[in-house]
Amino acid sequence: MKKPPKETEEQKRIEDIKRILGETSPEFKKFKEIKEVGVETISREYKTFKEEELVKKISLYERLCKFSERLNLEPDKDMTEKMQKAIDFAHLRITPTGAFSFAILTGLFIIILTVIGGLLEISLTTIIMLFGLSIAAIFALIKYPEFLADNFRIKASQEIILAIIYMVIYMRTSPQIEGAVRFAAKNLSGPLAYGLRKILWDVETRKYENIYEAMTEYLEKWEKTREFIEAVQLMNTSLEQPESKRHQMLDEAVNVILAGTEEKMRHYSQALGTPITVIYALGITLPILVLVLFPILLLMLHETVKPIFLVIGYDIILPIVIFVISNEILKRRPIGYSTPDISLHPKYSPLGKLKLKLFGKEKFIPLWPIGIATSTPFLIIGIILMFIDESQIGFINLAGSLIIVWGLGLGFASVFLIESKKKMGLRNQIKKIQDEFGEALFQLGNRLSLGNPMEKAMEQTIEKAPNLTISELFRKTLENIREGNLALEEAIFDRKRGAIWKYPSKLIINVMRIILEASKKGVKNAAISAMSISRYVRQIHNIEESLKDMLSESTSSMRILGMFIAPLIAGVTVTMTAVMMMIFYTLGGMMEGIKITEGSTGGAGLSNLMMGGWGEIGQIISIGFFQLVVGIYIIEICYLLAFLVSGIDNGQGDLISRRQLAGYNILIGLFVYIFTILTTYFIFVPMVSVLVGT
Repeated sequence: MKKPPKETEEQKRIEDIKRILGETSPEFKKFKEIKEVGVETISREYKTFKEEELVKKISLYERLCKFSERLNLEPDKDMTEKMQKAIDFAHLRITPTGAFSFAILTGLFIIILTVIGGLLEISLTTIIMLFGLSIAAIFALIKYPEFLADNFRIKASQEIILAIIYMVIYMRTSPQIEGAVRFAAKNLSGPLAYGLRKILWDVETRKYENIYEAMTEYLEKWEKTREFIEAVQLMNTSLEQPESKRHQMLDEAVNVILAGTEEKMRHYSQALGTPITVIYALGITLPILVLVLFPILLLMLHETVKPIFLVIGYDIILPIVIFVISNEILKRRPIGYSTPDISLHPKYSPLGKLKLKLFGKEKFIPLWPIGIATSTPFLIIGIILMFIDESQIGFINLAGSLIIVWGLGLGFASVFLIESKKKMGLRNQIKKIQDEFGEALFQLGNRLSLGNPMEKAMEQTIEKAPNLTISELFRKTLENIREGNLALEEAIFDRKRGAIWKYPSKLIINVMRIILEASKKGVKNAAISAMSISRYVRQIHNIEESLKDMLSESTSSMRILGMFIAPLIAGVTVTMTAVMMMIFYTLGGMMEGIKITEGSTGGAGLSNLMMGGWGEIGQIISIGFFQLVVGIYIIEICYLLAFLVSGIDNGQGDLISRRQLAGYNILIGLFVYIFTILTTYFIFVPMVSVLVGT
């Protein structure tokens, strides 16, 4: 095949840039004006940035906003500025006009459905609910760009400390801010890395005159994280200082970001008491009170209050409210530490998939079929049992719905636990190695400072710290040098035999590269680099342990709430409802024989009250349906509390620990819930049966 001419390739790349940035965007206009830049000059930053943009698919929300933009409904000036700021920070490919138009269009659509419902003579309560939903939808969608920006900030903040350390490490040997930004962008992998690469891209396309102007504007977006801004400013100021003073200021930049994090986390842990109380009241106490009264409300107002309201309120609206509150709690969480990245591990598999060897080849198998296969037998048996009980309030109906809930929970829990078992093992292995890395680096730097060559220093480090897992890295490196006849760099980084790939931590890989580069300038430089980085790594580890101690009391109480208290209270409530429904059913049967004269005082009204549903409670709502609503809510609340606890402990970026905790929460919570129902049912129902004479 003939290679296309160079002009064609360049034109294609320019067309790619036009498509990515948009022909009318200021960046593309600026790019076209500066002909001397040339495509080849910007290719280094363009390549990375283009790849990320092409991988980043346009979301459904962005598509809907672009479609709605045709309405051209513009928000007011203040709202436009707020929305634009959020859109820019989250790198959304929409405009404030599009987002606002989509919000109004969605609200109008729901209002039209409400009007149609009114014409079809649905209940007034339902019409009011739909109208309230339309208002809520408009408000939520107007705020949605800010929600996405906050989520982007939360994810990006997980890497702030690591970003500062990478920049400081680079600037200790090469005092250049642009190089430091490029080094951090290269070695990070999350949203913050994307933002830093965007800065470099904007400088290349002359959106900004230089890196300082670009960084100044970028830091304004982090106004809520003052320690990050201060650390970057210290690094920038250090460039004007002599070498000894420069190193002190770089160390101070790290101290600022770490101390600021520790102080903020202390205040955060002290303030967690109120949000936990709110979640307990809103997620447990208030719902239980309503559940206890719901059967009575159905009897008295069965023409107005429908069982579907229970589904909408408990299984849709209430979980959304708790999720919003939990997300607000996590948004206030101070910047944390980067989640251990397991993507470089040979046994890594993407989230939602399991790595298996089939027919001699490694395959990624999706886990959702396992969840469905686990749930299906329980669902079938449960549905059959629910329809067997004609009264709809007996134990068979209840047992069928319990089997359905157990099947649903078991399906979710099995997926979460199967996936997290292997991934948590890899995560914990990398975490342990990173925790030990500071001590190993200190020992290595100490030996290098005595003038020992790198190989000798590694050997002495193994002797001094033989029990550290990370010592195996040095042992394997020496084995590659002596038995494999590899050079030092190959012994560590060779893709086939390199020792580093058995310890695939990005932090360790990057630090070892830095130390090797420093060793090329002399053993002394390597020793200084190792000792400095060792200090930073150990500081991170010490503060991380301190923060865990601060948060342990709050997270422990939420774990107990999710696994035991909520399921226990909900189980007792279901039994109380079953008892009440049994009493109502019995009383209704007794009242069938009672004849009340039509003309007697209050006769008609009392007759309607007495005969209008007491004996037909099972037809209005079955005990199985009631339990099904509560059981699904328990699964949701177990997951939401795992979401909150994991987010407080490890940040929202640690999806592996969240899924593991959610799996255990759901499994243990459902066991407690079902055990409580069965125990209390067989204690109280026989007693009540004797009292009512059934």
